[in-house]
Amino acid sequence: MSLDELNRNRQVWQAKPVLRLVYTREFFSRLNAHRAPGARTLEIGGGPGFYKEVAPEIISSDITVCPWHDLAANGEQLPFATLSLDNVIGLDVVHHLNDPLAFFAEAVRVLRSAGRVVLIEPWMTPFSYLVNRCFMPEDCNLRWQPGQVIAPGKNGRDKDPFDANSAIPYLLFGRHQRRLPQLIPGLRLVQLERFSLFGYLLSMGFRERSLLPAKFYPMIERIEQTTRPLWEDVAALKALIVMEKV
Repeated sequence: MSLDELNRNRQVWQAKPVLRLVYTREFFSRLNAHRAPGARTLEIGGGPGFYKEVAPEIISSDITVCPWHDLAANGEQLPFATLSLDNVIGLDVVHHLNDPLAFFAEAVRVLRSAGRVVLIEPWMTPFSYLVNRCFMPEDCNLRWQPGQVIAPGKNGRDKDPFDANSAIPYLLFGRHQRRLPQLIPGLRLVQLERFSLFGYLLSMGFRERSLLPAKFYPMIERIEQTTRPLWEDVAALKALIVMEKV
């Protein structure tokens, strides 16, 4: 995503209060609640920089050079010393990585003891698979295997870092969860929460239009929270994934 596209997202963000509500109450609140204690938290894939606005103490980064981030960084080659961070967090970033397991190996290296990786990523359920296949621009390839590097981009060039496979988090932490100690040694899964149904969909994300007026979002949020046990297995769109260094 170019700097121009990120700036466009920032403009949509300012114009859509319902989008800010969804991110603040569903995404940012979960990232905040599950960070390990400690002063040094790195955000990878910060994109338009919205989380930095609510958590100014973090070190924010993105592969694109942006004036609102602290540094440009590749999540698979973190420019930090060993044992120098308390948390590595990301929102919708791991499924964009060329080699997700390389990122987790880097997280193990830079995290201190009991440090955490806290992620919010797409999740695959029958409903979300349909949504991703029919309405989202990202790939949704359930044939991906852990350890497989995402294929080069168009014309055989290196993969565009903004190409993605939205199925990767589900495949890694759902289908292959029992293999995690071998796939990601040094980190243990401590939390996997599936959530998000109609609120984000009706907000229409970073499109300029919205089907959900901001004043109705709290009602939608309460309904989703109350009924989540009934639909999380078949309809959840997102997952909170928390791993801790052992």
